[in-house]
Amino acid sequence: MIKLDHLLVATFGVLLVLNGCLARQSLGVPPQLRNECNLDNLDVLQATETIKSEAGQIEYWDHNHLQIRCAGVSISRLVIEQGGLYLPTFFSSPKISYVVQGMGISGRVIPGCAETFMDSQPMQGQQQGQPWQGQQGQQGQQGQQGQQGQQGQQQQGQQGFRDMHQKVEHVRHGDVIAITPGSAHWIYNTGDQPLVIISLLDIANYQNQLDRNPRVFRLAGNNPQGGFGGPQQQQSQQNMLSGFDPQVLAQALKIDVRLAQELQNKQDNRGNIVRVRGPFQVARPPLRQSYESEKWRHPRGPPQSPQDNGLEETICSMRTHENIDDPARADVYKPNLGRVTSVNSLTLPILQYVRLSATRGIIQGNAMVLPKYNMNANEILYCTRGQARIQVVNDNGQNVLDQQVQKGQLVVIPQGFAYVVQSQNNFEWISFKTNANAMISTLAGRTSALRALPLEVLTNAYQISLEEARRIKFNTLETTLTHARSGQQQLIDQIVEA
Repeated sequence: MIKLDHLLVATFGVLLVLNGCLARQSLGVPPQLRNECNLDNLDVLQATETIKSEAGQIEYWDHNHLQIRCAGVSISRLVIEQGGLYLPTFFSSPKISYVVQGMGISGRVIPGCAETFMDSQPMQGQQQGQPWQGQQGQQGQQGQQGQQGQQGQQQQGQQGFRDMHQKVEHVRHGDVIAITPGSAHWIYNTGDQPLVIISLLDIANYQNQLDRNPRVFRLAGNNPQGGFGGPQQQQSQQNMLSGFDPQVLAQALKIDVRLAQELQNKQDNRGNIVRVRGPFQVARPPLRQSYESEKWRHPRGPPQSPQDNGLEETICSMRTHENIDDPARADVYKPNLGRVTSVNSLTLPILQYVRLSATRGIIQGNAMVLPKYNMNANEILYCTRGQARIQVVNDNGQNVLDQQVQKGQLVVIPQGFAYVVQSQNNFEWISFKTNANAMISTLAGRTSALRALPLEVLTNAYQISLEEARRIKFNTLETTLTHARSGQQQLIDQIVEA
């Protein structure tokens, strides 16, 4: 009887553990999405939700869509009007972005890093600076560094208060920008046209310790329209300071309660993109040269290992963006066809940390990207201009997508799925990939899988002649881009060959 009781207790314990494991696996996933990668049919996707603000808007793709859910990502498009400021925000997942249009400045906040940028001119009017100066003087007299505190107080009295902050960088059309989890960042539009940025959050990344729902953490501003998708969709979103007791904030920041309440933005309905009134003055270097040289990007040559980024690049000074719109930066270039440029952890070391990469492509109306597949990453292809026909084939050899893609639309291409792109009107795109060093394998061309096979394998596999196998292997000499012949031209070629 005792053994039976022990057996029942053990059985109950096993069932309890299994139930907990299943519950953990399905955390945050609706029942209809448990089989996340059942991709029998793919679609061309457009943004499904728009959150408007005072000086711009944020457009979101439904992250619960089967294709996006399978890739483990969330996609959004940020539009900042002239003079608009995207308020400081951070995410629990790594983020990679591409500047589709416009120019501006951006800053990111990395905890523990020094404030290396300082205004050259002191701020006038010391009413707000006097309490700070007095406090610094008291600390200097009471602490071990009394002499430094007195000198600091004397200098502040003579020169006035100078603002100091972390690094500010210029961003412009063509920049790929990487943001680490938990790093708050802001963007200001300095141009004369809307600043448009397409972004991807890798919510399946190992650094995201939460569920597969994209979560936005705001240091400022409120969003009365609510968030996007998931449990946050139906409720308005406030900044993180709104949840604290104003008296606690006042004590922490050593300010009065009224000012602490202002930080909570509870009566502010401008949204997450606000319009700056008057000049926007922050310490920043002059606009950099048109494009950095290879020597500047790699002053000591390529890194010896993915973890070795050199003493000159630390987490505080690490470059976060790379421009890939310069034709001189192209990895593949063919006159009258187009070019393809990639950025990975070898050209932008921070991508090794966030485990993401990107590819920029520009092809003309008569060009085709040879059939290929991603070996170790999912790909999200977003059209920035023009249109093209894209075909995708799954692991069963079924055509799961054969549609036209236009500006503003995207396609999710799962790992291993083969696809081909045929330009119809000067097609331009940006692809985000969920691997720091994404690799591809082509199915046609000089470096393709078919080219690498022996002729005897081809003849027996496809039941073709030796001459036909030779044509399959050697007719296409290109590696990535080729001419897309029309149906009439193909018929002429067949007649000539016959």
